[in-house]
Amino acid sequence: SFQFKIVQQPIRARMCGSSDKDWRPLSPPAVIKLELFDMEGNRVIENSFMQHLVVHTTLWNENKEEELTVVELPHNSNSKRISAAAKSRKRGVTQFGQLKVEPGLEIENNLLGDHAATSMVVEDERGERGCFFVFPNLSIRLEGRYRLRFMLIKLPSMSDPQPMMVPKCLSTVFSDAFDVYSIKTFPGMIESTPLSRALAQQGLKIPIRNTQDSS
Repeated sequence: SFQFKIVQQPIRARMCGSSDKDWRPLSPPAVIKLELFDMEGNRVIENSFMQHLVVHTTLWNENKEEELTVVELPHNSNSKRISAAAKSRKRGVTQFGQLKVEPGLEIENNLLGDHAATSMVVEDERGERGCFFVFPNLSIRLEGRYRLRFMLIKLPSMSDPQPMMVPKCLSTVFSDAFDVYSIKTFPGMIESTPLSRALAQQGLKIPIRNTQDSS
């Protein structure tokens, strides 16, 4: 058996621009942990199984009813900063692109950064070894209140039966709701957590912040 859980929830972020130089990562970064158990209920680490796992994330509204990873926006909103008027007209686009784009609108990515993470066996802030999935650079373009949905996916391996050579979703979990602020209302980044520091010390590329900073 296994347990798939979020051990570090994102709390807030500042809305980012459309260029790679203006990403504003969620603070703190989302961290998901996978715990495996043997028949006696003891925690185990099976590298041969974990190496075929990835976690994929998508962006949803607070009520978990609409995916907002990709949205429709007015053509004139494609500026460095998305206006409040454009935000009020955003509409989610299905992951298969089956939504017809209305005249005067265009499809834009709302969730920027790496949407997938591979497993990493490292130690947490207490020195306990475990399997973690880290999302250090997720940024969001539009102001609002959101949740992230994380899907644990097993990729095919050569040991799988031939009919099963397709990715398989093993579990899903939603994050707590968090806020994305405008430039003027953003209260600042959160000081780096002990978990973020522990992971960064082991080579994971996590931005470390010592004090709150509104920039």
